[in-house]
Amino acid sequence: MSNPLSIKPTIYIVCLITALIALSACTSSRHDQLADLGFATPYLEGYDDGCHSKVTAAKTIGEGFRQDPERMFKEARYANGWRDGYEQCYVAKHSFY
Repeated sequence: MSNPLSIKPTIYIVCLITALIALSACTSSRHDQLADLGFATPYLEGYDDGCHSKVTAAKTIGEGFRQDPERMFKEARYANGWRDGYEQCYVAKHSFY
């Protein structure tokens, strides 16, 4: 019969390894994920600018938007990316809202 105390460290090690594997899957950025899905460069640039603007707006009460106004009117992909980035990004600390 096995010792019940020897099972606990084994379960602990298995849980720790599982958690590390799960966390390593989260290391890629949203930009990398979208690029892997085949989104175009203008969309990705707009997404990054929109996301940056959302985070900045939450921290500084609306100052510091990063947006290329000319591209917003001339490039639909950049504009769509900017809007998506602004809508989908969030600040980790909700105390900024």
